[in-house]
Amino acid sequence: MLLPTLPRTAVTRDGSRRAAAALTAACVAACAWWAAPAAQALAAEPRAARDQARLCERLSGDEAVEACRSALRLGIGPARRGAVRTLLAKHLVALERWDELADLFRESVRLDPGNAEAWQRLGTTLLFALGAPAEAVSALQEAARLAPADAPTRLALGLALAAAGRAAEAGAALEEALRLDPAVLDGHPAARAALDAARQGRSWP
Repeated sequence: MLLPTLPRTAVTRDGSRRAAAALTAACVAACAWWAAPAAQALAAEPRAARDQARLCERLSGDEAVEACRSALRLGIGPARRGAVRTLLAKHLVALERWDELADLFRESVRLDPGNAEAWQRLGTTLLFALGAPAEAVSALQEAARLAPADAPTRLALGLALAAAGRAAEAGAALEEALRLDPAVLDGHPAARAALDAARQGRSWP
């Protein structure tokens, strides 16, 4: 079995801490930051929360993380809350604080269980950053159920299934990813190797 011998930051043969950070960061794409919410929404926000949100945007490192958390704790308004959470995720990625990132995404799926992207972010973090494919499978299966036409989700699901020792299911997920997007494996040698192994009835890696 794969899991017991793997480093926390690498599930695949070509995985690395840098690759994990890049892949996770891609899942927390930039959002429109101070794009003018309504005046009444601004008025309802505590000033302290707004000040912390600005620091969340401007600072880096541990200080930024604390500012982001403070903005959320102090009651930043709904118009800005998603942006603050996205920035918090990016800061956690930069600091490689993977456990906290996973907890943030677990909270995201609790807050919005119908959001496929939230489930995908959780699943990819668990798989590539924390080396927890069994938990990643569950999250990515839910992401695939909510967004059945998303090829990258199927790709991540296939890798999670392969890492969990479920070779036949991994092959099926990777074949479906290829059907949805014939170019989905480009630049992903680990996924190509997992698919080749599944087609030959072998486990991978």
